[in-house]
Amino acid sequence: MQSFSRRTIVIRVILCVQTIIFALWPVNAQGNENGPSYSFVYLGDIHFDKRSHHDFEWVRANKPNDIRQIEDYVRITEEYTPSLLRRIQTSIESSNGRIKMIIQGGDLTEGLCGNRELQETQFKDAKECIRKYIPEATFISIKGNHDITGPGAKEAFDSVMLPWLSNECKKQIDSASFYFMKGPDLFVFFDAYHNNNLDWLEKTLSRNKHRHVFVVVHPPAVPYNARSTWHLFSRAKEKDVRERFLNILGANKVVLLTAHLHKYVVLARRTSKGTFVQFSMNSVISSPKILMQNHLEGVKNYSSALVELEPEFQPDTKDERQKVLEDEKPYIAYFEYADFPGYAVINVSDTEISADIYTADSDKLWKTASLSSVLEN
Repeated sequence: MQSFSRRTIVIRVILCVQTIIFALWPVNAQGNENGPSYSFVYLGDIHFDKRSHHDFEWVRANKPNDIRQIEDYVRITEEYTPSLLRRIQTSIESSNGRIKMIIQGGDLTEGLCGNRELQETQFKDAKECIRKYIPEATFISIKGNHDITGPGAKEAFDSVMLPWLSNECKKQIDSASFYFMKGPDLFVFFDAYHNNNLDWLEKTLSRNKHRHVFVVVHPPAVPYNARSTWHLFSRAKEKDVRERFLNILGANKVVLLTAHLHKYVVLARRTSKGTFVQFSMNSVISSPKILMQNHLEGVKNYSSALVELEPEFQPDTKDERQKVLEDEKPYIAYFEYADFPGYAVINVSDTEISADIYTADSDKLWKTASLSSVLEN
């Protein structure tokens, strides 16, 4: 007889209960799953940091050009991150129970600590700060490149973040690629830096019946600004892998939540299997006065001219980056871009997914973006 550990048995019981609950979810006359209307907060990069998190001898020897960046993120963490978190908590409290979850798109921390112990402390301090200002709402983060940069950082992520994610999701999580159901909706977190297995992604999407599907990954799938080689599977030798990745997203009409580039974007990308929407935010607030910069709307603005938004960035790769954008342009069905930090409240119902966009830590709505209508382009 096959034997099972207690943890395995518990996990299987939880999954069975989830399956039964979902199977009993009512279905309307059109055959679409009826489900709850709810909202969740979406945050982009945060880069939580303190000076005490770094072995500066290691930083000076290995990452000397990043010292100024570290100092800037330390300042931002002290001066602006608490006000952002307070604003999120206020939004939760005023939502009458509609908002119970926050999703963060990676680079929760700055990394570059120098050893595992310091990186573990950085993760723990980030969690403590979040819970100080947001004591109860579920907080779920995807792995970002900064979260695993430096010696011992990957091990620190596994030892601190995976147990935290397990607690937040109320299921055992052993990898930064994982999923959970929220009512009839599927949320898939895809690790861009280690466990990015497309077989797993495709099976997860196909095996879990859903109303809507959200996939969260730190780097974008579709390039959209001057740093147009910073998307997932961007290397020439990964061309076929990327094509499969995009087709999986399109076939499932995915709402893809990304970060990494520190910009706001809503775009629709056609594939041979269907269309998906990519949504991105930046949550690094660096100044008390936030200016909306380079707000672009319309497919005509998706072109090689986007590289001019950062004319000083890697001038020796300009031609390559322009070509990437031009090659991608025929597949873009919708495009909106802007440069500002802030947060989004994503609203979900049977018929609509929309994002309320707020700049910095303001409570004043900038605009509402209909992600559902973008998917129809």
